[in-house]
Amino acid sequence: MTRTGDGNASDPASPRPPEPDTRDLGPPDDEPPPQPPPRPVLFGGDMRLILRRVGAWLIDFTIAYFVVYVAVSIAGVAPTPEATAESDVTGLVVWLLAVPFVYRWAMQSALGYTLGKLGMGLRLVDRDGRPPGPIAVLNREAVQLVLLFTWQVVPQSATEQVPILTTLLILGPLGDVYAMFRRRDTRALHDLPAGTQVIRVARADAYGASRDGPRRYS
Repeated sequence: MTRTGDGNASDPASPRPPEPDTRDLGPPDDEPPPQPPPRPVLFGGDMRLILRRVGAWLIDFTIAYFVVYVAVSIAGVAPTPEATAESDVTGLVVWLLAVPFVYRWAMQSALGYTLGKLGMGLRLVDRDGRPPGPIAVLNREAVQLVLLFTWQVVPQSATEQVPILTTLLILGPLGDVYAMFRRRDTRALHDLPAGTQVIRVARADAYGASRDGPRRYS
């Protein structure tokens, strides 16, 4: 009986070394399987902050509309149900837009908050976390006015002649609100051009900014 070089006898019954497995077994165990691409974040904002902003907005416009209602009632310029003149209705709409605009601009320029923001524990700040200046607040409120309330002053005849105009007017308010839900910093579209942001602040700083700016909630 002869032996081969590996020391095994040249016997047909002798076991042969195993052949290498050439099948594709996938990635090694120490490598994680490929992950699908992440889905886009549809709602990334702070929901509690969003609800506070909505509540502050409702408080502010309720106050402003109440002031307009009292003023037009005392002056006797409110349109009656029998009045059909378009100028009467347009004049009231202008007052309903102008009074909230001036009220929000004046308070936020001087104090950094409105009565609604004060009640909800919110402050308006700039990129550095300090109260924004009058020009920045004016820019912010003007963009908000255009986005939210353009549909109130556009004549119905214009929307009938240009049907796509109605869609564009609806996209303004929807886009402004959705930006708060979409962005992680909860900034609306009208905050972006002015570089402003609404934040929650400590109760002690609700009535004024400290030297280093309002203290944020962690």
